[in-house]
Amino acid sequence: MQNARFNQIKTFSIQFVLSGVITGIFLYFFIQKMPIVFLLGVCIGSLVYIFIRIYEAFIKPYLYQRNFFLALITNTAIYVVIIAFSALVGMGIINGFRFEYYFTNLPEFILSQQMLYGLLFGLSLSFIFNLYTMFDTLLGKNFLIKLLVGTYHKPFEEQRIFIFLDLKSSTAIAEKLGHKKFLSLLNDFFYDLAEAVVATKGEIYKYVGDEAIITWKMKPGLKDNRCLECFFRFKDKIGHNQHKYMKKYGLVPLFKAGMHGGEIVTGEMGFIKKEITFLGDVLNTTARIEASCNDFGEELIVSDFLLSRLNFDGQNKIKSLGEIQFRGKETKIGVSSVYR
Repeated sequence: MQNARFNQIKTFSIQFVLSGVITGIFLYFFIQKMPIVFLLGVCIGSLVYIFIRIYEAFIKPYLYQRNFFLALITNTAIYVVIIAFSALVGMGIINGFRFEYYFTNLPEFILSQQMLYGLLFGLSLSFIFNLYTMFDTLLGKNFLIKLLVGTYHKPFEEQRIFIFLDLKSSTAIAEKLGHKKFLSLLNDFFYDLAEAVVATKGEIYKYVGDEAIITWKMKPGLKDNRCLECFFRFKDKIGHNQHKYMKKYGLVPLFKAGMHGGEIVTGEMGFIKKEITFLGDVLNTTARIEASCNDFGEELIVSDFLLSRLNFDGQNKIKSLGEIQFRGKETKIGVSSVYR
């Protein structure tokens, strides 16, 4: 957990500095080649980054559950407002904190040529960024870039970790709520899951009914026990939002998960509708492990192969469940349940 926090702080610091420097370079070369202009750009870029991070943390998540076009336009408009406000504050800072001067001359400042260039630059950048982010949400993390550059055009082998995560008692819940309200429940459920997946740098491979398949490349997934942390973050999130689920649906969703890893084949599949697909015995085995949660009465079962590659710091407890002979498999596989 400490390593994860350190990495978050490091990422924030790097992006904060880059935002300031890139904006400073833009203003220096496209507005006026003066050191004070570069410094102004650094101030504006840094402020923009801070305001956008605040916006993304507290407001933007609600837009992901809204109309795609409305979310795109709203995000872009808010980004432009943030850029304009940051420019106003930045100029006030550079000029000895004389904010009253700029607020008094606000119309002149907004209609100035420099402000127009800056807003057009910010508008273009924010629209492209938000459009890409929205497509990333629709298609899957980094799918669009990988598809365009042909990363998966030729199949290749790689090591990956998979979680098969399934909503418990889904049939009974669907009968109780009705199909429309059940779909709403699934959307809320998977929305909360997405937060845990993003925080642990995973990818949602696909949804199959009331089940989600989450994946990491082996090395990133093992780092800081991210694959395990994803499960427990999601569990904490559901616990935190239990009052919301009770009020809206009259129940709190419970779930179970199976986790395994190993070598799979990755590549593109389809022509009219393309998707990145993973093939291999690892996925079949992970699905079997997840199904065995019902037999053992456990929430999370992990293969001993994967557990042997994780580093435990006493935060998690492991209970061996022995070896299982899955139907159609020649060899047994050792599994254990994991608790926080």
